[in-house]
Parts: sequence; structure tokens; C-alpha cells
Amino acid sequence: MPLKKEISERENLELVLAGEKPAWVPSYSDAFSTAGYRSIGRKKDPVTDYNVDVWGVAFTQTIDGPIPVNTATQKFELEDITKWRDHMPDVNLKNIDWEEDARFIMTEQIKEGRMINFSAGMTWEQLHYMMGFEGALLALATEPEATFDFLSAMADFYVEAMRYQFKYLKPDLVMMMDHVATARGLLMSPAQYREIIKPCQKKMYDAMIDLGVPWPEMHVDGYVDEILPDYIEMGIKVIQPFQVFNDVEKWKKEYGIACIGGWDAFGTGNHVDSTEEEIRESVRLAMDTYAPTSKYIFWESGATPRFGNLPILQDEAQKYGLAFYDNR
Repeated sequence: MPLKKEISERENLELVLAGEKPAWVPSYSDAFSTAGYRSIGRKKDPVTDYNVDVWGVAFTQTIDGPIPVNTATQKFELEDITKWRDHMPDVNLKNIDWEEDARFIMTEQIKEGRMINFSAGMTWEQLHYMMGFEGALLALATEPEATFDFLSAMADFYVEAMRYQFKYLKPDLVMMMDHVATARGLLMSPAQYREIIKPCQKKMYDAMIDLGVPWPEMHVDGYVDEILPDYIEMGIKVIQPFQVFNDVEKWKKEYGIACIGGWDAFGTGNHVDSTEEEIRESVRLAMDTYAPTSKYIFWESGATPRFGNLPILQDEAQKYGLAFYDNR
């Protein structure tokens, strides 16, 4: 097997995703360049300093990452789901210079030798950004038809954006982000998910497949074992961050799903008082559990600068991951 210096991160990832034995265990932060839309991405408001998306939701940056400002103000952009048409983005996608956007992404967001992981949009995620989780769940329960119509229109918007953008940009992995679960399970019943949310997600994955995306991907935290067959049916091949409370090995083995993640964000390596050894051991535990069967990329999703453990996690991932397959 070639040494790390003889192949690129991209070439090593190709081995992983093909289910072959790679040269080392890749770490997400080293192996991928993440990218997203430029013209329809979040834009900084010079007055408030918030980043505002095309749906009108403002985000503020915290130590744990960006969060919607409305979670603090309780003044949501969309309060009545039946009036969703009043909140569609005022954007003419046809008039965007998508070729220039692709050039910018390739020069400013992509590092040589890495795979491109492109964030292509969301459905349920945007709904709870606009209404809050309580409002979104209430809409799902009391106005299922209007909720479906909104999510479907949202999917149509992002499908159109993909069709324009991917004429000029050819990402390797394309994901949508829809957090439909917590560590305990789905936020809605499986039946509600399949009736209202899944068809809208499927629109986006059908478009990805039609556009020749090699690795359709779902970003979802939480326990989603109940709907993994639905993900597979939609053509999803990669899940990130695949959390440890799911039966990761089952889905890797039986359906060829690739796992990005596998690190226990609730374990001893991610506490305010975690020792350096506990932090490093949490990385080794993740790799020892999931890397032997390949289809595995380490990612410390859930770690933030709050505990100061990120540098240690990433250092151990590089050191332990580099030598992992040497004698296996």
C-alpha cells in the first residue's frame, strides 16, 4: 500500500468510498474542501453584522457555531405556514453568473488534492430556521398540506440552483442538511417523515443523480436508523456525521453507506474537564470501531472551541490515522 506522501487526500478518499483498503484513515478536516453557493449564500448585513440568508433568516456566530438570531428574539420570519408564499426568496436564479460563481468557489474555497463537498440546500432545516423547532413541528402536525407545499417549493428552488451551478462546477460529494432527529430518535413520526419531508428531499437527490453527482450525501445528526432504508432508497451513499448511536457497521456492510463521523460527541473526549489522554483515546476508539471495514472517514463533529479539545483531536486523528492500516 502506498505511503501517504505518494498519493493525495483525494486518491485516498477514492479508495475509502470504493470500499477498498486505503493508505490511512482520512480525517474530514484534511481530506475535503467544503463549498457552497456564492450568490445565494448567506450575506453579511453591514448594519447588524449578522449573516442573512435568501429566506430572510439572520444568523449570529457563537463559539459553538452559527445560530438563527430568532431563537433569542422569538420573532420568527414565518409564523403562519399557510402564508409561506409571502416568504419565497426574491431571487431570479437565471440572472446569476453561475460560471463566475464556480470560478470563485474553485479558487477561494477548494484546496488542491482534496475532494469537493458541496452543500446544495435543505428543506426541513430551513423550515425550523424560519419558524423555530416548535413552530415547524406544529406546522407539520396541524397544516401538513401547507407544510408539504412549502418544503416542495423549497426543494424546487434548490434543484434549479443545482442545475445552473453544476453546469460549471463538478463536486464529488453533494449534501443536503436536514436535522430530523435527536440522539433519542426522530422529531416526527416515521410516517410523517415519509409523507411530508421525504418526497421533497427525494426531489433534490433525484436531481443530484440526474446531474451525475458521484456521492449524494446527507448531513444529519441524531438517531436515524428508522429511516436509513429511506435514505438508501433515495440514492444517498454517504452520511455525515454518522453518529455512534446508529448501527453504523450494519449500514456500511449491508448497503455500502460510507460513514463520515463515528466520534462520540457525548463521550469522555468531549467534556469540559476531559484530559488529553481521554481526548486522544476518543479518536482511537472511533477509528478502532469503524475503520477496519473501510468506508470510514473520521470527523470530530460536535467538538467546538468551547472545550479546547479540537487541536488535540485533529492531531491524534492525523497521527493515529496515518499508521492505522500499516499492520492490518
